[in-house]
Amino acid sequence: MLKKLVTIILTAASSAAMATVIHLSGDSTCASYRAQLAPLTGWGQVLNRFTAPGVSVRNWALSGASTKSFIDKGRWDRLLAAVKPGDYVLIQFGHNDQKKGVKHADAAVAYPANLKKMIADVRAKGATPMLVTSIVRCVFDKSGSKLKDGGLYAYRDACFAVGKSENVAVVNFNGVTEEKVNALGKAEALKLYMYTSEIEGRKGKDITHLNKEGAVTFAGWFVEECKKQNLPVAKYFK
Repeated sequence: MLKKLVTIILTAASSAAMATVIHLSGDSTCASYRAQLAPLTGWGQVLNRFTAPGVSVRNWALSGASTKSFIDKGRWDRLLAAVKPGDYVLIQFGHNDQKKGVKHADAAVAYPANLKKMIADVRAKGATPMLVTSIVRCVFDKSGSKLKDGGLYAYRDACFAVGKSENVAVVNFNGVTEEKVNALGKAEALKLYMYTSEIEGRKGKDITHLNKEGAVTFAGWFVEECKKQNLPVAKYFK
């Protein structure tokens, strides 16, 4: 009886160790937040709501991160140490790469180079890298009828170029969220962002970060797009 119990325990532990993990690397739009900061929520924080049984999500995304700072501060190395063969690593940056200063990675050279390094590192671990373009900022033009670039198109294009050259799947989350937000219209779309939050400093100002409803909505759009593209990772979602 004891032998049988030990076998069951070891089998369960082995299955857990081999279970697929979806690792997320990214910035504040994807990150997880403490309950005290609610309703601030990253779309990666709620992605586990959409995963199939036995599949887990590990969110390494960090507020304020760019490809450069994520690597420089050692966050990328910590993620890699946890990755095992068969896992997936989603890579979503751009919002902070475009900012000047120590985090800056230009769309022409540094940003693509950082993405290529990440891709090579993930493949060396026997895992699958996926590129994800940044979600849109809710910045509409003067007419209020259509979203403006917001500075992310150059990074979206660079992401596509890297995906093509490295033969890596790219989820155009920027394009998907742009289409969906435009369809909603400015007033309804802003309800998904921290713009409508009562938190001081965000109400009426924050058109970048999502509230809980927005995070769940965006995560659902991400899963929908993975299935639409028939990507291998899609089988790990409900």
